Amino acid sequence: MRSFAKNTENQASRAVLAEIANWSIEAREEDTDRYFFHFKDVGLIEQGRKNYVVGRKGTGKTAIAEYIHRQQSPTIFSKILSFGSFPFNILYDLADASYTPPNQYITVWEYVIYSCVCAMLSGNEKVSSDMPVNLRKIFDVDIESALSHSIQRITSPGFGLDIFGIGINKGPGIVTDAKLQWRQKVDGVTAFTHRYIDNCKYYVIFDALDEDYKHILEPDRRQKYFELLVSLFKAAQNVRMTSERSGSNIVPLIFIRDDIFDLCRDPDKNKWLDRSVTLNWNLSSLESLIAFRISRARSPQAHPQPFDRAWASVFSSKTIRVNRKYQRQEEAFKFMLRSTFYRPRDIISYVRECAKIAEEKGRKQINSEVIKQADGAHSEYMRREVIDEVHSIVDDIGEVLDIFSEMRKSIFSIEEFKLKYEAFYTARGESPALNSIEIVKLLYHFNVIGNVTTGNHQVYAYNTHKKTVNLSENVCIHRGLLKCLHIL
Repeated sequence: MRSFAKNTENQASRAVLAEIANWSIEAREEDTDRYFFHFKDVGLIEQGRKNYVVGRKGTGKTAIAEYIHRQQSPTIFSKILSFGSFPFNILYDLADASYTPPNQYITVWEYVIYSCVCAMLSGNEKVSSDMPVNLRKIFDVDIESALSHSIQRITSPGFGLDIFGIGINKGPGIVTDAKLQWRQKVDGVTAFTHRYIDNCKYYVIFDALDEDYKHILEPDRRQKYFELLVSLFKAAQNVRMTSERSGSNIVPLIFIRDDIFDLCRDPDKNKWLDRSVTLNWNLSSLESLIAFRISRARSPQAHPQPFDRAWASVFSSKTIRVNRKYQRQEEAFKFMLRSTFYRPRDIISYVRECAKIAEEKGRKQINSEVIKQADGAHSEYMRREVIDEVHSIVDDIGEVLDIFSEMRKSIFSIEEFKLKYEAFYTARGESPALNSIEIVKLLYHFNVIGNVTTGNHQVYAYNTHKKTVNLSENVCIHRGLLKCLHIL
């Protein structure tokens, strides 16, 4: 009997490892009902009290967007507008000339938001049945899967004028100037929406707005891009305020990378901050996240266990030896976190890699040997993450990382790097897109390198309020990249 119970326990432990080994780091592929970690700020976003979600890549923006999008019910409707691979020129061509920069796209964004709400109203039987028009037929557009085609259609000159354009295309006072028509179209769709909307909640979610960020080095494109974003923030603010005053519940939500948000300039930016959530993770919150996920790996609806208990159920090692000579020990979770950018995606990837190796070895738990073995594969993951995030600005970021491999040092002066960097491009007979100081600032911003302060303390952009590199100090390569660069 004892042997049977032991076998059953071992099978259960291996089943948990198998589940963890299949964790997804892509939010759109995640089992949201099982694994979404509902922290306090998510409630404020759901209530519409916070409309802007700001964070680094990998901190959970898309996970929150997907979670909210999947909460649809007879009283909750949502549309998610993902601008990945979106041809932004479509929007740049829709500027409202009656506004001065950077506000010339406010009317366009308001029109898009209200049009999305109308598309949702068409699917609300309680509302659409009382309308004098067949809204479902008019809004026969796939605004989620075919975003560029849908925006082209709903912003075409004649779209919706019969139902939205009161006084635009019929009767006296017809407007023929397309530049003036934009404002009246927005007024028309706004009035129509608030005339028929009920007390249900309507989310319009903007995600993946960084697609045109790759043109950040092109001055003209850069200016248009940030004017478009500033207009979107103001349009969302206008819609939310109008909605609250009218008693309706339209909630525009904007999910945006922190580096892009920081570059937006406008006198109203402090007002946006009042309605913003910034996704910052620390040791405590990441412990809670992993405890939650391990608990849910054991059972899809399990209540989260305390971190120590959840960790011990999967990891046999609480500490790990990090220095053979001095026998120095470090908590295993902290050891793993030092190889991350303190983002959920990174630690999930590391734990998943540990589970894969333990599963291959036929283990029922993850020990310190497995954690160290997983460090190499995790380092390759970190390199891919850096390249994926930075290549839109610097095409040859992979080659820049290879310069660190040639240096064979984890800590060095900026002057040492400058000489290697310039020699690399001279040997290729090319001029780099960024000079050596510009690339150092960029690499610091994306946490590839950090500053080394007094006492050999390492400071990265993600763990300090100082977001700019100190050019007078030595710099260090992030620990999570050392193995893939063959330095550690």
